[in-house]
Amino acid sequence: MPTRAELSEIKADDQGHTELMRAALEGDTPAVRALLARGIEVNATNVEGRTALMFAVTNMHTDTASVLLKHGADVNATANDGGTALMLAASSGDTESVRALLLKGADPSGRYIQTGKTALVLAMENKHADIVELLSSDRTQPKNLVS
Repeated sequence: MPTRAELSEIKADDQGHTELMRAALEGDTPAVRALLARGIEVNATNVEGRTALMFAVTNMHTDTASVLLKHGADVNATANDGGTALMLAASSGDTESVRALLLKGADPSGRYIQTGKTALVLAMENKHADIVELLSSDRTQPKNLVS
């Protein structure tokens, strides 16, 4: 039986995109469930340091992101550029994923390395008022209340 690491490498392309990442990118929730049931590593990264969760929220695949979160996706994984799933969800306007990530303990203070932009700044720039409100209210709540 292959190890988790071996399973994660199955059909990874030259950029390190695994089957799980491709399924998350497409929002193929049944495929994501099947891959996770096979033991695929939920937090594997591609050469840019991006995870399946990051791909799911970038494309507003909330159901897929939820499955990944339930299987232990790291909400604070950081890509090589400093980006996080929360920053990507805030930028794309995925309010449901932003809410879910915050409830799972996502850190809203992360910043892109080159620009210094946070999830809040990205939501403001993209005029996602509901996400701005979520991120602003999250800053005022004690972290120990977030589960």
